[in-house]
Amino acid sequence: MGPFFNALPLTRPLTLWVMSVSFRYSRGVRLKHWLLVGLGSASVLGSVVGVMQLVVAGVQGEQGDPGWLLLALGLALITVWGRSSPWLLRLLADSDPVAHRARRRAVWLLVMAMVVLIALLKLSAADLDAYKRLVFGEGGLVEWSQVLVLAAACRVAWLIGADLRRQLVHPAPCLVARGVAVLLGVLLLEELAWGQVIFGWRTPESIRSINAQQETTIHNIGWFQDRLDLFTFLATLALLAAVLLLPWICRRALRRSSVQRKTLLQALMPAPYSWPLFLLVVGLAYCVATESWSDLIHNRDQEWGELVLYGSGLLMLLRTHVLLGAFEQQPGEL
Repeated sequence: MGPFFNALPLTRPLTLWVMSVSFRYSRGVRLKHWLLVGLGSASVLGSVVGVMQLVVAGVQGEQGDPGWLLLALGLALITVWGRSSPWLLRLLADSDPVAHRARRRAVWLLVMAMVVLIALLKLSAADLDAYKRLVFGEGGLVEWSQVLVLAAACRVAWLIGADLRRQLVHPAPCLVARGVAVLLGVLLLEELAWGQVIFGWRTPESIRSINAQQETTIHNIGWFQDRLDLFTFLATLALLAAVLLLPWICRRALRRSSVQRKTLLQALMPAPYSWPLFLLVVGLAYCVATESWSDLIHNRDQEWGELVLYGSGLLMLLRTHVLLGAFEQQPGEL
C-alpha cells in the first residue's frame, strides 16, 4: 500500500499502477529535515535546562535531577542516527509495502519508547515530589512538550485546509480543516492557561475560588474538574474506536466510488496501524479514572496520556499533509 493507504494526490494526473510501484513524496523528504532540526534543537535546549537546574540545585545545596540531561542525550543520539538513516527517509516519504510495514513497527517503537521514558524519569527522580516537579511542574517537560506539539498540529491543520481549498471546488472540507485548527488552538490556549503560564498574571478571585488548579482555565473549573478523568477516558475510548473502525468503514463504503474520491477520503482517514498509540492513551486514562495501579500510575500521569494523544493527532495530520502533496516515482521499481 502507498504511504498510509497508497492515496495519490489530486494535484497530479491519476495513472494506472500496481503494488510494486514505489513513490516518494516531496513533503515527506522535507518532513525528515525539519524533524531532525526539531530534535536537535530540543536536545540543545534540554541540555541547557538540565545544566541550569543542576547548577541551581548545587548552589542551594540540593540534589540535582539528571532527567533533562538524559532526555537531551537521547534526542541527540536519535538526531545523529537520523541524519544518515535511509530507513527514516523511507518511513516518512516512501510508498511501498516495505515502508508500510516499517511504519507499523515504528508505531510500536514509539509506544515502547514512551513507556521506557516514563519509567526512566520515575527511577531517576529522588522521590515522587521530585518527579512531579520535573515532569509536571510549571515549565516542566510534559507541559511544554504539549504546547509545542499542539502548536505544530495547529499549523499543519491550517496547511491541510489550504491544500483542500486548492484541490476542491466545494469549500466545506477546507472549513472543516480550519475548524480543527481552531479547536487545537483552543486546546493550546487551555494548556497555557490562556497566557497565564507565560505572562504570570494573578488569577482573578472569581475564577480562583472555583478552579482546582487556581489558574485561568476552563477544564479545571468545578463541574468539569470533578468529571474530567471519566470524560477523558470515555473520549479516548471513542477515539480508539474511530481509529480502528473508520478506515474499515471507508474501504467498504468507497468500493464503487471514483478514484479521486477514494484518494481524498483515504488520505483524510486515520492510519489503522496507529491504534497502539491510542491504546496507550486509553490505558493511562483508565488507570487514572479508576485509580488502578495507583502505586505505579498517579493522577498527574494523565498528562503523559494527553501528550501521547496530541502527538498521535499531529502524526495523523502530518500523514494527511504528506499525502496531499506532490510525489515522484522511484527509479527501478517497475
